[in-house]
Amino acid sequence: MSERTGDPLRDLAESTRAFYARFDVDPQSQLQGFITNFNEEVYELVQAALEGTDKRHIAEEAADVFVTAIGVCFAAGIDVEPIIEQVSAVAAKNDAKTHDTHVVKDGKIRRRVNVQR
Repeated sequence: MSERTGDPLRDLAESTRAFYARFDVDPQSQLQGFITNFNEEVYELVQAALEGTDKRHIAEEAADVFVTAIGVCFAAGIDVEPIIEQVSAVAAKNDAKTHDTHVVKDGKIRRRVNVQR
């Protein structure tokens, strides 16, 4: 792997890219396989969370989900910069949500129906 940048997402993406290159894997030629792998990792995260007994294992499974999500993006032809931009946009959008604009319903934070923009 190249030198770390100090940006965890960028570093993870570079590590993921180098990992695939080390094994001569061209993500764009294997989208369905990357999606299958991602789904398996999501399932493992959900199972670890439901068991809830080993917090470190849950974190490990979450990291695997991050890596495989990046792999799906690479397989779909998306580079790391748009991913980083969207992560920042989602964070800003979430930061703007308040109890005045959103409500928790069925375990999800949803827009209040009566909010005027």
